[in-house]
Amino acid sequence: MSEEQLPVPWQPSEFVGSDLLPITYGTKKIDTTGRENIDAGDLIFPTLKLLQGSSNEVKQGIEGARAGLFWLSGAEEPFKPPLRVLPVAHTKSRVLFPQQNRPEHNGLEACRSRDAITGDRYGSCAECPYKEWDNENNRRPACSESNNFTVLTPFGPAVLRFQNTGYKAGKKLVSAWGMSPDPLFAHPLVLTATTRTDKVNGQDSLTHLVETKWVQRETVPPHVQEAARAIAEKVAAAHESGRFGATDEGNEEA
Repeated sequence: MSEEQLPVPWQPSEFVGSDLLPITYGTKKIDTTGRENIDAGDLIFPTLKLLQGSSNEVKQGIEGARAGLFWLSGAEEPFKPPLRVLPVAHTKSRVLFPQQNRPEHNGLEACRSRDAITGDRYGSCAECPYKEWDNENNRRPACSESNNFTVLTPFGPAVLRFQNTGYKAGKKLVSAWGMSPDPLFAHPLVLTATTRTDKVNGQDSLTHLVETKWVQRETVPPHVQEAARAIAEKVAAAHESGRFGATDEGNEEA
């Protein structure tokens, strides 16, 4: 295909908020020169997350980092909700990071499973007792499961994790996608934020919660879907080999 025949940039519907749709994806040929040795194991993506008051970026006083804003690592930029991105791939993972304020972590070591199948410390996730609720003491599992979505932005791919307080929002997205005949990258994803006040050590604590809406009324153009599919295939290959990673690994917030 000649350069004159390449598609024009995508013109999505009007959006009030931080619009991070990758409107130029699929409009340029990818120059693979010098990339011949890059394989699936080399994929380590930045992350996109909703900041909390306890987030490292907020506690470290990084410019622009405030609780309630979305933060894109790599670009090191904040984005005010609502936010619109293009989801392209889904994976699952599990992580256990011992924390001093959680009694269920006493005596445990850190364990991460990139595929939610085998942990690097405690082995089989299916047989691991640390993924179960402690009903006797009404304690949540020591290990947390995460639904991870690779999303495309103008800055490139990023990993959006849904776990702990965001787990329900991730399940909502998985359910909507699972009931649809369309691929994940056929429709944009809108992320909004709400707040909830909890009691922590007798004090009010504000938690910021992410909400998801997979906008099925808007269909992504074929050339953008084709480009997104290529990213999804690379993510799948990396995940299947157990080598897909993100920049937040080793961070107890992950």
